[in-house]
Parts: sequence; C-alpha cells; structure tokens
Amino acid sequence: MKKNPSKETVKIKSSISYKIVAMFVVLTISVIIVIGTFMINRIDAFYHDEFKTLMLNVYNDEFCRQLAEKSESENAVELLRESIDAYSGQMGIDSFRNYYILDIQTGKALYGSNPDLSKTLEITPNIISAMNKKVGDSTETNSSYMDFAAPIGQKFIVYVKDSKVEIDSVVRNILTIIFLSLALGMFLSVVFGILLSRTIISPISSLTRKAQKITSGDFEFTIDVKSSDEIGLLTETFNDMAVELNDTLKQIQSEKDKVETILKHMADGVMAFDSAGKIIHINPAAKKLMRIHKIENMAFDDIFSDTDPKISQAIISTGSSTQERMIKRANTEIKLYFAKFRTKEKTGGIVVVLQDITEQRRLDNSRREFVANVSHELRTPLTTIKGCAETLLNSVEENDFDKETFANFLNIINNESDRMTRLVKDLLVLSRLDYSKKGVKKEKFDLSALVENVVSKQSINAKAAHLTLTYEPLSSELYFNGDRDAIEQVLVNIINNAIKYTGSDGKIYVTSGKMYDNVYIKIKDNGIGIPKEDLPHIFERFYRVDKARSREKGGTGLGLAISHDIIAAHGGSIKIDSIYGAGTEVVIILPTGEKDAQKPQIAENK
Repeated sequence: MKKNPSKETVKIKSSISYKIVAMFVVLTISVIIVIGTFMINRIDAFYHDEFKTLMLNVYNDEFCRQLAEKSESENAVELLRESIDAYSGQMGIDSFRNYYILDIQTGKALYGSNPDLSKTLEITPNIISAMNKKVGDSTETNSSYMDFAAPIGQKFIVYVKDSKVEIDSVVRNILTIIFLSLALGMFLSVVFGILLSRTIISPISSLTRKAQKITSGDFEFTIDVKSSDEIGLLTETFNDMAVELNDTLKQIQSEKDKVETILKHMADGVMAFDSAGKIIHINPAAKKLMRIHKIENMAFDDIFSDTDPKISQAIISTGSSTQERMIKRANTEIKLYFAKFRTKEKTGGIVVVLQDITEQRRLDNSRREFVANVSHELRTPLTTIKGCAETLLNSVEENDFDKETFANFLNIINNESDRMTRLVKDLLVLSRLDYSKKGVKKEKFDLSALVENVVSKQSINAKAAHLTLTYEPLSSELYFNGDRDAIEQVLVNIINNAIKYTGSDGKIYVTSGKMYDNVYIKIKDNGIGIPKEDLPHIFERFYRVDKARSREKGGTGLGLAISHDIIAAHGGSIKIDSIYGAGTEVVIILPTGEKDAQKPQIAENK
C-alpha cells in the first residue's frame, strides 16, 4: 500500500518535533538579523560621526582663519594646497577620501587630490551650504558617500569627499560574518531543537504507547519516571491512572462475570429487549422454556406473538411496576413478568422474567388431591364409627340390648379406629420424610440378615393365607449404611402387599445380592398382578388399583408412596414390573457408598 506524500507532509508539520525545530530556527534567524541590522547601522553611524568630528577638528576656527589669509594672495590656490596637504594625513586622505578646492561662486573644482574625480564632481547639499558661507557637515547614512565643505574667505571652499568604499568593505565583512553565524545558528538550532524535542517527545511517546496498550487491554506496562518536572509528574499520574483504571475494569468485569454466571445458571429465564424490541440478552433457561435455538433477527413481538402486551404497549404502560402474563409452550406453563429498565434518563427497553410453574401447578393439584384423599379416607371410618355409636346409643335408650349386636358394633368401631391410627401413622411418616431437614439416620448393618428377619416374621401371615414365602440370599453378608427401621418398614410394606394380593397356594420369592457398588432386593410373586395402565401411578399417594379390595385388606394407599420416599432418601431406586394376572416383581436397589468411602484411602495410599 502506497503512502500518501501529502498526508505524510501534514503529519510531519503537525509533529511537536517539527514545531520545536522550526521555532528554534525562526528565533535564531530573527535574533541574528536584528543583531546584524543593529551592528551595520551602528557601524555606519560610527563612521559618519567619526568623519564629521575629524573634519570639524581639523577645520577649526584657527585653521580656517589661516587659510582665509592665504586665500587673499595671488597664488592662493597653491598656498591653500600646501597648507591642506600638511593636514592630509590627519584628515585621512587616501585613494577613497579626497579633498578639493572649489570656487565659492560656481562650485567648480580648482584643484583636487584626485584630478580625475574633480572633473565629475557634483554639487552636493554641503557644497551649497558652503557657497552660502556656512560649514556643510550634514551626513546621511543611506547616502553613497560622506562629504564636508568649509568656506575659506570670500573666494574658496575646501571640500572633502569620502566614497565609503572602506565602510562598504567593513559592512560586507560583517554581512559575511552574519550569514556564517546565521548558517551556524540554524544548524545549532536544528540540533538543539531535535535534542530538546526528543527530551520532551520521549516521555510523550511513552505515554502514547501506554495509552495504546491500555486501549488493547494491557495494563501491566508501566513508564519509568526519569524526571521530577511537569512531564515526570504527568508520567507518574498516568501510571497511577492506569492502575486505578485496571482495578476499576477488573471490578466491573468481576461484577459482569457474576451477573452473567447468575443469569446463566438461574432456573428462571431472563430476556432483555431494547426500546425497538430487538433482543439483547437471553439466558439458557429462557431459550429452553421458549424453545428458542437461534436469536438472530428475533424481536419481542415475534417471541411473544401469542400474548399481550406488544413492545410499544409494554414500554408505555408498564410504569414502575411489573406486568404479569401466563403462556403455554407445549406442556409447560410459563409465567411472565414484564419490567422496564432505563438508561441515561430514558427508557432503555424491557426485561422479561420467565418462570416455569408447571411443577408448582402439579404440586398444588397434588396437594389439593392429597387433602381431598385424606378427607375422604378419614370420612369413611368416621362415618362408620358415628353410625355404630348412634345405633348403640339408640339400643341403650330403647333398652333393646343385644349382646351379640353390641359386641359386633364395638368390633367395627375398634377396626375403624385401628384403620384411622394406621392412616395417621402413615401420614406422619410421609410428613417426616417430606420435611425432615436432617435426613435419614444411618448405621451400618447386615441387609441380608434384616431381610431374613422380616421374611421370618411375615412367614406366619403367609402360612395363614396358604402361601409359600421363601428367601434365597445370593451373598451371605450384605453390609449397608442406612436407616435400619426405615428399610425394614419398606420390606414389610412390599411383602405384605405380596401376601394380600397373591391367591391361595401362591408363591413369593425374596432374594438379595450385590452388584458393583449397589445392593439389591427382589420380591417376586405370582399373584393377581397390576394392570399396565396403573403402573405409572403406583407410587402416588392414596392410589389404589382396586379400591374396594384395598380397603377390605386394611390398606391406606400410602404404603408404596412411603416405600418410594424412603428408598429415594437413601439415594436408591425402587421399580415394579408386573403382568396383570401373572404376578409382580419389585426390585429395590441401594448404593453402598463403598466406592466413595475408599477414595480418601486410595488418595492417602498414593
């Protein structure tokens, strides 16, 4: 790429170095010209004054009287010549300075020390003064000669004329010296100007480089302070400014990173739009909620096309408070909060906060269903108890007392009370699992021995129902760190369900073993099974596949929900596979935590 010469010239002329050198050169030329002019004028004036003084000293009154006496003689010109020749040395008569004897009437030269020049002698103002009987001693510095005329008697004038050749020679020599001095001065001015400009420009160049590095984001470069003058103070101040600016930018960047990290990992979506509706920020949660993959050329009205307000309406009407809207995306319910933000005393745009309230709505519905189920489950035994109690009271009042009927009603009241007790107990267990902040208590125990103990206790119920309950451990010892009582409750619940829903002569198999870092327990039966459509809801609270039969068997509908929450609290999983009419298999998997427990030991061994 070719450089533009005119631009380069402008750049050079605008530089400080050029200005300083030019200033020194102009100053030097000005000083030398002023001094040279003053010297020439003073020398010229000095020669004129010296010439006049010399002539007046020579042609004093006494000498002029003597010449006047000789001018009366017959050979007056010869006598005057001899007298003036006697003073020629004193007058400085030479080839450049000559004297003449003139006729006072005509001004014509009668004699001259230079006969050739006497023929072309001009009448000067001083000669005219002498013709008027006055001494002509006026001098003009700009004239090409110096002259002096003195009247002698009534007939003659003594006239001295200097051609100023000697003065011109001196002036030429002085001019030569002045020009040489001017050339040397200009050279020295350029040299000293460059040196001085470098002294000034060097720290300025350093400041410029520092500023360029700051512009590119490098704040580590510092400038050495080499002087204590104003430039040194400026350099030190600039270094301090760079440090403060670096700290300020780091703080701003830190705050920006914090905000970006918060927005990036927020569960709620955040979107920002400028006053024209163009999207300027969106976090990952908002992209996921709104199903947005590309944000290029997307605007507020495009994203929220199915809801109000539009961007113009939002900016005008939002005010200082937020607006709320509800939208749906697929199966997700989203709550929107619209709020304006301002920049430099004017509206900058709109911020939209998006909250996924699908789970909240589901929990609210589940809570309402749970309350309704609890009310329903409590109302049934309470109604039965109240009916039996009223019947007994009527029998007592009417004295229609039947011992067998009375005992039957009391037995019903007792059974319903037991049922309510079980229901409340299960609700308390669920409440403890939902709201306990301490979590499950943990102790190390042999899970295989626990399963064997539970199976042994449930064998009585199995025999009463004409069932075969067997336990086959695949490992002799299965040590597990967890809540022994809670795990026992899970096993009791599941084995009880297997006994309740397996017909006579049925079989229930229980096994346990270890796989990798997990222990597992399987309970399999050949009972009535669970319909396929009911399997996804089997762990929901108060859910019953056969409600009538469940109540008949004394179930509360909370056993599997409690079991699921207990296993989840231990970090495990419970899975039910069933074929309706063929049987059910329940698999419980629990992590032993042995791998995590070995990590510190392995690290220590390393």
